Amino acid sequence: MKSGLYITDKMVEELKGNLLFQSFIQEERHWASFMDAMQDREALNRLNTLFRQYYTEIRFIAYVTKLIRYTAINFDRKRRLGHLRFPLTLDQPVGASTAWIDLIENPKTNEETNSFEELFLDKSLFLAYSRLTGKQKEALDLFYRFEYSDTEIARESGISQQAISRRRKRALEKLSFAGKEGSV
Repeated sequence: MKSGLYITDKMVEELKGNLLFQSFIQEERHWASFMDAMQDREALNRLNTLFRQYYTEIRFIAYVTKLIRYTAINFDRKRRLGHLRFPLTLDQPVGASTAWIDLIENPKTNEETNSFEELFLDKSLFLAYSRLTGKQKEALDLFYRFEYSDTEIARESGISQQAISRRRKRALEKLSFAGKEGSV
């Protein structure tokens, strides 16, 4: 060790093994400051200041990275939960260019229609609908045709809102399964 050195050989060896310090000295001005700090006490203070700034930037970048990651995870979790809660949305694709909404005729164009099942244009969907139980048909009819909420349907039927929601979900799953079979 030379006299007048402010960074010892032992310190240099420890710093060589530190990945953060290795990335710090990749920048030319940091490397020059490190070389100056080996001889001058004032340069050592400048090196410490530069390293603190660099370390703060690294910590901030790590924080933002984690923030983005956890925000993306939460977004994906909410999106998947929405798909589980609403397994069939009428604008989801059934086939290559057909959506569920395309398989149902617009009730405003056919005012004399008396039942929900008369609105189906696709035969496989109509057959699947006809295999539903009367209670499932009623739940779908009231929900989609008359735009009742699950709570309103439950109040009329005298059962819980959760039971109506489950009944409607099972019916939609049956229709979805029939739609997937028909599109294959």
